[in-house]
Amino acid sequence: MFNTTLQQQEISKNFQNLLNYFSSDLVEIEKIILDSASGKSNLIAEITQNLFSSGGKRIRPILLLATAQLCGNQNIFSQHHLASAVEIIHTATLLHDDVIDNSQVRRGKKTANALHDNKASILVGDYLFSLAFELMVKTQNLSALQLLSKTSSIIADGEVLQLQHSNNPLITYQQYCDIIFGKTAALFSASCEVGGIINQSSPQQILHLQQFGSNLGMIFQIVDDILDYTANQQELGKNIGGDFFEGKITLPIILALKKANNTDSKNINELFSYNFQNQNTDEKNLIIILDLLHKYNSITESKNIAQQFFINANQQLDIFPNSLAKQHLQCILQYAFLRIS
Repeated sequence: MFNTTLQQQEISKNFQNLLNYFSSDLVEIEKIILDSASGKSNLIAEITQNLFSSGGKRIRPILLLATAQLCGNQNIFSQHHLASAVEIIHTATLLHDDVIDNSQVRRGKKTANALHDNKASILVGDYLFSLAFELMVKTQNLSALQLLSKTSSIIADGEVLQLQHSNNPLITYQQYCDIIFGKTAALFSASCEVGGIINQSSPQQILHLQQFGSNLGMIFQIVDDILDYTANQQELGKNIGGDFFEGKITLPIILALKKANNTDSKNINELFSYNFQNQNTDEKNLIIILDLLHKYNSITESKNIAQQFFINANQQLDIFPNSLAKQHLQCILQYAFLRIS
């Protein structure tokens, strides 16, 4: 979709301009988070500080800010506190994810469970979830509270569903989509929807924001799953091939298995089963899988699916007149897809 280096550079430049545009809001959001995360245990503040100083684009709070701007930009207090809540929910899920996946590196730095232990990560993650609800209540917006409460349960459901199917070679494309909607796209969708809710936008506008965020979130997760097999560690910020070594079957593998002959299908299943049971990290086996993904063109097919979600997301913005806020949302969408284009 973005065929030239010049186009890619322009999109990257626009995204950096977007981050600069919202920089003062993001400073305020980070202040709200760090000031709020002050339990009696110093470990809470230490882990939270490490998490929020480790980088990250703050996509979810920016989506809330941009959609709020698109819909009228009223009530800055609610915007900042709900954006903080959204980012805290996301951060809490990362803490839990790293424990479940036994991840040692995230965004190029050691994870909380690597620096401390699993118990601390789980408990601080629970604390952050509770903190997010405190911030939501402060806005006194029942609709936003209901939405983000429901979204939190959807995220947990998606994580459990992923755990249930993590080593299932028979997982279908629809089951995969259900998982990544729950664990990733639901919070993107809610972040966009809240921007409309707090500005009392029309039901039609809110629905379009919801669908935009949902499609965008699907792109993010599919791209992450592709990059796990195609990026280098510096670009990805964590170990390459992590999904394979954990025995986690994602879209590129699902598509390869759908087309593979009996011999290759058996080989893929055996390698994933062995990794799931033994936490194997043999690079030779990863090379075998990469060759099979190339053989069955499943990386390209995965990119094509991500592109369809891109088209769907872009169409959801047609209802809104052109504005700087709309350009910001289009910029985020382009940047999300750019990572694999």
